[in-house]
Amino acid sequence: MVPFRLPALLSAGVLATAASLSLGGCTSGTSAAQNPETQAAATAAATAAAQSTASQLTSGLTGALGLPNLSATPTSNLAGVLNYCVTNNLTSGSGASSILSAATQQPGVANSTAYSAGQQGILQAVSNQTNTSQQYSLTSLAEPLRQKVCSAVSSRLQSML
Repeated sequence: MVPFRLPALLSAGVLATAASLSLGGCTSGTSAAQNPETQAAATAAATAAAQSTASQLTSGLTGALGLPNLSATPTSNLAGVLNYCVTNNLTSGSGASSILSAATQQPGVANSTAYSAGQQGILQAVSNQTNTSQQYSLTSLAEPLRQKVCSAVSSRLQSML
């Protein structure tokens, strides 16, 4: 099983702390920590950087970092992963539940080993980097990225039904 390999996620809090620590060490007559304008600017810059980083990482799943190719993923594994997503509240609305219901009614889906693996958060897909079949653990992803994968799985499964 290969977990998704992503750069460390930087939260706004971590960036804001880093910005205030680095600005707090500057001395130019008044302390940056005491200057409300400097603090506001540092917080705004840190928030913007965090949002940009999160956006790049999320879009990276479908770009350079590569959301695995779901075209060869069996229906049973997609259904199992969608079950994992629904169970862990990683999908929004009732659309995923109806897609899951339709998929599990297909013969052989719900009792397959690929479905069981999917229920545990194991996605069986082809790596875009190596073009080989891999197993990816959704549990190793941060929640926003798991939601992105769940959305892609739901869309793929819906197009197959």
